[in-house]
Amino acid sequence: MKLNLYIRFFILLAVLLQLGGITGLLKAQTFEEARKFAFNGEREKARSICRAILQEGFNSDVALLMGRTYAWDGKYDSARVVLQNVLAQRPGNTEAYDALSDVEFWSDNNEKAIEYCDAALKTEPGSHAFALKKARILYSSERFEEAVNVLEDFLRQHPGQTDFVRKLNEYRLDLLKNNIKIIYTFDFFDDDFNRDPWQLLAVSYGRNTKLGTVIGRVNYARRFEENGLQLELDAYPKISENNYGYLNYGFSDNALFPKNRYGAEWYHNFPHAFEGSLGIRLLDFRGSTVDIYTATLGKYIGNYWISLRSFVTPDSGGTSVSGFLSVRRYFSDSENYIGLRAGYGISPDDRRNPLETLDKLTLKTRSIRAEYNHIFNKIWTFNAAAVAGSEEREPGNYSGYYTFDVGISRLF
Repeated sequence: MKLNLYIRFFILLAVLLQLGGITGLLKAQTFEEARKFAFNGEREKARSICRAILQEGFNSDVALLMGRTYAWDGKYDSARVVLQNVLAQRPGNTEAYDALSDVEFWSDNNEKAIEYCDAALKTEPGSHAFALKKARILYSSERFEEAVNVLEDFLRQHPGQTDFVRKLNEYRLDLLKNNIKIIYTFDFFDDDFNRDPWQLLAVSYGRNTKLGTVIGRVNYARRFEENGLQLELDAYPKISENNYGYLNYGFSDNALFPKNRYGAEWYHNFPHAFEGSLGIRLLDFRGSTVDIYTATLGKYIGNYWISLRSFVTPDSGGTSVSGFLSVRRYFSDSENYIGLRAGYGISPDDRRNPLETLDKLTLKTRSIRAEYNHIFNKIWTFNAAAVAGSEEREPGNYSGYYTFDVGISRLF
């Protein structure tokens, strides 16, 4: 009798364990079905499955999915009930804070959305996602200074975060829409050049608008014992979240500059912190014109920005190519950095080069440039740079030149 009793007991235990495993498997499969329905737009079916699962016991993943489907359908009150219950059952659940902040933001209750972000940041002080979300919500509420402060505070503790650097650049422009900049450049040359030092003073005023940034610039040059003036206008139109443009026009009636200068370029932010661009420069040399094609590819790697720019100038006498490799090391934010650039050939974007003739574009030159940029008091930016380069005077014979830049700008 005892043997039969033991046998029956073990059979019953095995059956119960098997049923429990099957039930758990069915729950898992049912939850996956609910997810598929939710993301395929059949959200009422997803909620029906979630309700059936929750009747057997609380499951935070199931409840979160159910709450989010209500939010996606604009049923914000129902979403709040479900998601707040998650917090009641699982205090400090950051996924619930994330979903609730979305619910409040989508229902134009930004203050409450910020409160949920703050609650999540107390639970996870170093959360990249919640700090960025809070800044975005503040920015959408036109609380620009607070949004900038959130980004700056996070970057001080976690330097070099690509998303934060980009957003800080964007948000600062809305906080301080105007920028006045003065840059002074001094060049001197080896004796082989038999050339007096060159000087260039550039004064610009920029303003951020809803369509993008517009900059007006006056360039005053002293070269070859002559004075010259050039007027320029730059624009950086916003195209979309990951795309923006560059447009330029310059004019001068002095031979130290091209008579007319045009520029256009398209920039795109790719995944994984890559950025690329394609563009063109057109220079009018009083009777002859030249088209210059340019492209860049850059990437953020931790606190570093590495980019390569090339210029290609087709000509009947042969195509000339120049290239520049730049590396910047950022510190607390995008306005505090040191940089190094190595280059071969002439850049039409380098204002210190007097591209008064087509021949200048084909010069063989080599250069290395070091720069330092720092923002202080959140409104003043100081920049300094030094260049050591050489230019081929005769085949195989190079002579040196040296450039020093100093600039200061004021945001207001």
